[in-house]
Amino acid sequence: MKKHYLGVAIISLLTSYGAQADNLSDAFKNGTVSGDLNLFYKGIDNRSSTDSGYGTGFLGLKYETAPLNGLQMGLALRHGSELDEDNPGDSDEGVGTLVTEAYLSYRGDGFGAVLGRQAVDLEWVGDYHEAVTLTSDMLPATELTAGYSRSLAVADEDDLRHSFTDIGDNGAWFLDAKVSPAEGLVLNPYYIHVNDIFDGLGLKADFEHASGLGLTAHYAASDVEVAGEADGAILHLELRGTLGGLALAAGYIDTDRQGGVGHLDDLGENINPLEDGNQVYVADAQTWYLGAEYSIGHATLGLIVGHSDYAGNSEEREINLALGYDLADIAENLSVNLVYADIDADANSDDYEKLTLMLSYGF
Repeated sequence: MKKHYLGVAIISLLTSYGAQADNLSDAFKNGTVSGDLNLFYKGIDNRSSTDSGYGTGFLGLKYETAPLNGLQMGLALRHGSELDEDNPGDSDEGVGTLVTEAYLSYRGDGFGAVLGRQAVDLEWVGDYHEAVTLTSDMLPATELTAGYSRSLAVADEDDLRHSFTDIGDNGAWFLDAKVSPAEGLVLNPYYIHVNDIFDGLGLKADFEHASGLGLTAHYAASDVEVAGEADGAILHLELRGTLGGLALAAGYIDTDRQGGVGHLDDLGENINPLEDGNQVYVADAQTWYLGAEYSIGHATLGLIVGHSDYAGNSEEREINLALGYDLADIAENLSVNLVYADIDADANSDDYEKLTLMLSYGF
């Protein structure tokens, strides 16, 4: 589930909670239905190979029962249907149906648990997982999440998997803590273990000042157990702030010289700020980026420029332009979003331009 710094993101599933139910029948009767309808277009203009493009209609639908003694059940799916494609097979990446969520959850006083297919949003553990997760906020200023996932899937408009994929032979274990020792400061240590593949350990620090100034410092390392592969590591630094209605950010990302991120991105990622960022996680990569976002009326404009040096002397440059427009005057939760990416690689044959456009309605 890729996270874009520009923030001109498409509308995701909207989740609301009904009143407490007194019995099982009421729990189902008083459940909530939410979702989103999207018209999506993606086109790629390649420098040397055949251009591609397609349009799809995309549906996200979710049902969740009302809470009954803290228990809830949820079921969600994502479906994409081809509307048009330039070449046979262009739309394959965004066509199909996937049941993304099918879970039983419990929420008590300071404790929660979810069992089954679910959305997960942690450092290096994202998208959808067949998992069991446990959460607790009983410790002062601390949120703890622990879990085990046996398989994962992605369900984006341009990357809709048809099934969940097993994580190695024995799944993945993860532990994540968010500690707030002072106002505006969040420390996020975490650990990930995938048997016979890697152990990952990291610490992320986020500081947000009342003035609008923000800072992120994030380091993670992986001990890779795959024969013939080197260990990995990544450093991410970002400084951001606001000036009137203008949001600005500057950042730097550095990976291990031999191992890159060393399998840290196997279960999901949320550092790469670029639309594509093809070289951000490869071995010996140093990426600088500058971003700006400005909102005026119902419109949000975004720009991000990135430059990656990797593999000694290779380079790749990327420019992203984004436009989001809230069409609430026409209908609530209706929006249109456009993202343009220009990728300039050392080898001219690898250059391309990408355009995505989506009209989205959430309900």
